[in-house]
Amino acid sequence: MRKIGSLFAAVAVWAVMVGHPVIVSAHGVGSREMDPGAARAMEFLYADGEPMAFAQVKVTAPGKEGTLYQSAHADARGRFAFVPSGPGVWSVAASDGQGHRAVHMVTVAAQAASAKPAPPVVQAGSGAIGPGWREIALGLSVLGNVALVAALLRRRAGRKGAVRT
Repeated sequence: MRKIGSLFAAVAVWAVMVGHPVIVSAHGVGSREMDPGAARAMEFLYADGEPMAFAQVKVTAPGKEGTLYQSAHADARGRFAFVPSGPGVWSVAASDGQGHRAVHMVTVAAQAASAKPAPPVVQAGSGAIGPGWREIALGLSVLGNVALVAALLRRRAGRKGAVRT
């Protein structure tokens, strides 16, 4: 009975670790625009707030998918800036070379001189940051099934080892 309690405690601790959004989302990425003026500055971050330092950044102009407008690296704090040459929706993609990629869409409007710049926008990268309820339920289900199989195997091994009279 003590082993089952220890197993249950281990599964419970693991479930909390798996379900905790900061721990789970450590590999998610995102970006935010810092100062939407003439030059567009943004920073690329991992879900835990760490910068995507020196990530490769590629900018694609509106209506020219597949044609590279600018290619550079973010700085040590994951920051990058570019000056768009016209209005439209610009695609800015950052990749750290380890499978993490964030795409930030920058909308550039033909602004009048008196127009105020838009407020900063926080966007998630490719997909939401952190787990959704389906991922949490699936993870808990897998952990529960692993614990159940382990308990059944131990019970079966205990029955085989019992002395029959």
